[in-house]
Amino acid sequence: MKALIYGLTASEERDVTLLLNFIGVGIIAGDNIADDPNFVIIGSLNDFYINSLIPVICLRSSDEVNLSAPTSWYLPLPWQYEELKPILQKISRLSKLPAINAVDLNLHVKRLESLLIRQALLVANGVVSKAAQNLQIQRTTLIEKMRRYNIDKSEF
Repeated sequence: MKALIYGLTASEERDVTLLLNFIGVGIIAGDNIADDPNFVIIGSLNDFYINSLIPVICLRSSDEVNLSAPTSWYLPLPWQYEELKPILQKISRLSKLPAINAVDLNLHVKRLESLLIRQALLVANGVVSKAAQNLQIQRTTLIEKMRRYNIDKSEF
């Protein structure tokens, strides 16, 4: 079983990673679009509207997010395995069902946008104005998107 983690703070990522590693769930980084996760864990960093056919576990407070899908759960940290176990069992049963031919466009767009920003910064050697020019967007827009996706120019 694999989980895509997206928009987690450093402390959320540490807590989630520890438990998922302990129970043997693989972790996929938020910008790795090649892997096919069994479920998504959404942290408190990014704005995200949940309208997904893939199961979602959300760490945000329940009044900040729409959890209308039957395969979406609000599960704040700290996690206990006993709380997570029934959710993982349900996700495991869902993964054995035939796949539904649908995608969560919002999730794919955000992952692709994050990937393109990182690639532009890499090509521009971390120079934000040059990366913005390559992406054909305003520098301030790029800075806001970097903040939203937790991208630090010093990585490049």
